[in-house]
Amino acid sequence: MFNLKVSILLLLFSFSVIGGETNQDKKKFDLSGLSIGFGYVTRSFNDMKVVTGSYSRGLNSPLLTGETITVLPRAGGGEGLLDRYYDNGFVGKDATGSIGDVTWYWGYEDLSQIEGDSIRFSDSSGRSVDHQYSSFSDQSSYMDSVWGNGPLFTIAYNFLESDRFDFSAALNFSYINFNNVWKLSNFSANRMTDVSQSIIEDTYNLLGTIPPDPPHAGAFADPGALIEATPSERVLSIQDYSSESFNFNNNILKEFDFSIFTFSPALTTSFAFQDFIFDLGFGPSVNLIDWKSNFSEVLIESNDQGVSKEIAEWNDLSSGDSVVLGAFLQAAASLNVNSSWTINAFARMDWAKDFSANAGPSKINFNLSGASVGLSTAYKF
Repeated sequence: MFNLKVSILLLLFSFSVIGGETNQDKKKFDLSGLSIGFGYVTRSFNDMKVVTGSYSRGLNSPLLTGETITVLPRAGGGEGLLDRYYDNGFVGKDATGSIGDVTWYWGYEDLSQIEGDSIRFSDSSGRSVDHQYSSFSDQSSYMDSVWGNGPLFTIAYNFLESDRFDFSAALNFSYINFNNVWKLSNFSANRMTDVSQSIIEDTYNLLGTIPPDPPHAGAFADPGALIEATPSERVLSIQDYSSESFNFNNNILKEFDFSIFTFSPALTTSFAFQDFIFDLGFGPSVNLIDWKSNFSEVLIESNDQGVSKEIAEWNDLSSGDSVVLGAFLQAAASLNVNSSWTINAFARMDWAKDFSANAGPSKINFNLSGASVGLSTAYKF
């Protein structure tokens, strides 16, 4: 893109400067009527609209919504021959497969578990994790007008003169750049995580057996004191184990860099009054556009204790260039400092189609039509 701009500039400069008649004897150029100027210009870009979505609103991850988890109790089901493990002992199938629904492969830890001709075991290993999730998101939009600034270079040739009015052809070159940065947040969510605990109390019939002193742990293959192999009674209760709240917010950083190189051939008529000159010019314009847009988003989790961490991140970089045709009208006032130098102030109106660009879930659009003002100085040959 840069090489294209330089090539166009050099080509047009060559066509403009190489003018006048060639003196065959002296072999030199006649530069009378030619002027070269340079200055600084400020240009407006109207109705800029920035619409910013977010990746967070479309995230479907357990990191955000939570994951339902169920941990089965080690005591297993209440029916059938199983190996059951408790907080204070175990009851399992012995080497015979617990023929007759009795087993010697069991163990307990404390005499308080004995109640008459029964023994009681408890298991608190079962867990259940559930979540209540809610979110809010919105597409943020922003509208404004922005101004870009940059240098200006002009080549003009006065091809017709009269007592009051002069007519000239000009080539105007300008380079304008602006950079905008937006910081915002447009997504929030809350997740309540509840953990519940299942408490199982199983009662087994001792069948008249006098239990060995605790702690006791029967062996799988060695016969010993027999008890019932399946629970005669089971009591299940659910208790709240813990509850925690998580808040989520996104942070978005959007950067937009825009450059426009404008080449404007013009026809200009001038009116002189003493040392002042008033110009009115118009013509087509060729706008060479180069742009770059960066979109960055992070999703932050915060818990009840105020501890925050980043759980997701997205980055998008987009760029492009294009050529847009337009037209302009310019009015200027100049002061002759001396026979060679002038100081100029001007106002200009450009017309061109709208510009738009995307970066990730965001879009930017603005009008290339707008007003310009500037100052310059020119040297007349």
